[in-house]
Amino acid sequence: MTAQTFGNGNRGALLIGTGTYDHPELPALRSPEVDCTRLDALLRDPRIGAFEVQTLIDADRAALERAIGEFFFSAWGDDVRLLYISGHGIVSRNDKLYFAIRQTDPARPSYTTISAAFIHEVMDECRARSIVVILDCCYSGLFLPGAKSDESARFEEALAGQGRVVITSGTRLQRAWEGQHLNAETPAPSLFTGMLIEGISSGAADLNADGVVTLQELYRFACERLHQEGATQTPRMGGEMQYDIALAKVRKQRKPQASRPDRRSRRNRTSVDSQAQRKLEPWQARAAFGPARQPILSAGLLVVHEPYKLHSIDVKSRQRFPLIKMRYPGSPAVYEGAAYFPGKGGHLQMTDLRTGRHRASQPVAVRDGLLSVSKDVLYAPAQDGTLRAFDSSTLNPLWSLPQNGLTATCAPQKVAEYALFTAAVSPAPGEAASFSADHIVAVSDGRVAWSYKAESPISPDWAVTDHGIYMALHPEKSLSCQRIFAVDPGNGQPLWSFDTKASLASAPVATDDLLLFGDTENRLVALDTKNGTVRWEKKTDGRLLSRPSVEGHALFTADRAAKLIRWNLLTGRKVRTHGLLVSPDRQRSPTISDGVIYATGARGDVHALPV
Repeated sequence: MTAQTFGNGNRGALLIGTGTYDHPELPALRSPEVDCTRLDALLRDPRIGAFEVQTLIDADRAALERAIGEFFFSAWGDDVRLLYISGHGIVSRNDKLYFAIRQTDPARPSYTTISAAFIHEVMDECRARSIVVILDCCYSGLFLPGAKSDESARFEEALAGQGRVVITSGTRLQRAWEGQHLNAETPAPSLFTGMLIEGISSGAADLNADGVVTLQELYRFACERLHQEGATQTPRMGGEMQYDIALAKVRKQRKPQASRPDRRSRRNRTSVDSQAQRKLEPWQARAAFGPARQPILSAGLLVVHEPYKLHSIDVKSRQRFPLIKMRYPGSPAVYEGAAYFPGKGGHLQMTDLRTGRHRASQPVAVRDGLLSVSKDVLYAPAQDGTLRAFDSSTLNPLWSLPQNGLTATCAPQKVAEYALFTAAVSPAPGEAASFSADHIVAVSDGRVAWSYKAESPISPDWAVTDHGIYMALHPEKSLSCQRIFAVDPGNGQPLWSFDTKASLASAPVATDDLLLFGDTENRLVALDTKNGTVRWEKKTDGRLLSRPSVEGHALFTADRAAKLIRWNLLTGRKVRTHGLLVSPDRQRSPTISDGVIYATGARGDVHALPV
């Protein structure tokens, strides 16, 4: 079956998502909004879908019925109409199908929902030759968390007909799964719709490599990916097509061409081979079992941490190494192919990331999540308040710094000749420990070089370079903004301060010239590190989910709108966008190396994208 080209007809898409429900029997869904948002961006892009898109989230019945009616009545001839619905589906006692909206009463579906019969009737009046309906709708599961249905409705039979095609997220006896959410503020796409988005955004659904993703290719891709994920979910397709429907354009994949070698080509073989080696292709691999920290690259390994587990993947072969289980949930320190974390009794241990075997240990009880390594030195705040330094390859002790009335509250960072950390006043005997740090301490060879006391508690959001230490104070309850202040790393003297317009969304990142951060009102701000003035300010589509990344003159951000964006560091101009919802990580950023950015996705996969 040949694919219909984009042609001259109007391409329209209506995306409907309902995740909020007033009735207590209809649990809230977090995926519909992000599903529609990400599909909207792909379908609207003139280089990809070239659709005119209308998106309705949690709309009422009158608005939905009018929108659906106008959507189909206005089409004719070579027009394409794509209707997407995500939310709860309800099957009544007399086996009729309904789509739940915010005001739906499950006991009275006939006049509190959008009925399949209404949509079918409107579609019958549509004069467009190409009609596509994609449904990620099932009744919400009452027994298993994350499931949207315990019995799928008969969508394909209810809506399919001559000249129209319906794709559903599963069979009538299967559950359609929501995404794995960290919390209400960081929703993930649903499992089925996430596969559709992945297939279009990455181009992987272009199965015949002709530069166009068709409806049948996208359906086959989603089925295969769900099978690879081990999901008990089998999409269905129903209806009639005389030709396949072109949904999106993607970058055409070049097929290797065989050529007969000759003397002239032999001369250039080395340069051609080196160019082929430099060509980078996106890929992804399963890492964690759910949302996890952003990856660390160490000795050719991508290391992903989720509570109590450590996953390692070889960058070149993409081979997974044995899972490392930990006794504590905090992030370990990673350096030169080894992980450092508290083992039995909290004692310091070093474990090989490739084999999972212990290399060395020290009978020193260290604090979970506060270890760091820099220039072959492991810094380890101990449970007794002492800061200790060890040789990273042998764990032999180098020096120790007594408590001196202050307790470290973060993993030390090495700048020039100093190890820097935030600290709180140590509790008196019998008092509970306080983690409200208000000091910055600089240590050299086991001696305090200087300390700085802030005017109020310091948040964990900080960035350090050889030219400055940039900290944020905890926001006051009466204010929505925060104060960022800069301190000279050589002597602890304050340099400047800056009051933000809103609280920080993640820890900032600093270069020699710029300090960059995102706030909770979706602003991306670049400050001059010399004086704290604003160099540029841009608006993002969603709140940042991780710390920004910097490589050369490129800045990368990942936001709640499921976009990984490359910006020009100096001007703030948006350069390129990848469709990817990353796993939230306030203190860590995606890793960049050799022209590739590695990011942990919302489901725990590691994604490698050429920059």
